[in-house]
Amino acid sequence: MSMTEAVTEEAPLKNKVLTGNAVHNIDPKGRIVIPAKFREALGSTVFAIKSTDGRCIRLYPEVEFLKMLDKLCRGDVRMTALRRKISGAAEQLKVDSQGRLLVPEEMRLSVGISEKVHMVGMVEWLELWEEKSLEQADDELTEEEALRMMAELGIA
Repeated sequence: MSMTEAVTEEAPLKNKVLTGNAVHNIDPKGRIVIPAKFREALGSTVFAIKSTDGRCIRLYPEVEFLKMLDKLCRGDVRMTALRRKISGAAEQLKVDSQGRLLVPEEMRLSVGISEKVHMVGMVEWLELWEEKSLEQADDELTEEEALRMMAELGIA
């Protein structure tokens, strides 16, 4: 039995998706309130890791994070090195009973998040952004490019 199968048997939320966005202040203890619309899909255990470009933090529900690591088990030595890099940088976190999450300060500050956090649902994971960085990322894809790409995929 793989890691994913073991978790999936216990995870009736595996079909929930993370969509939408929200903005919240970070409390004096450094906790982030996870909005109710994201809580069910995230579950109580999440894995936090910086995005590959280092501009935001990705929060993965446990089952999604383990699926990603399972894919990296099936490769060669370089895949093992990538798995080590990802799992070694990840932080396992717990969402408390009031929906708060303590993301390590060093991780938050490394992407510029200090007082306010912008959350964006990315279907399998939730992204945490600093406002200006998110605006810059959003500006990288014009409306025309988005429409063209959607048409190419047959979803426009």
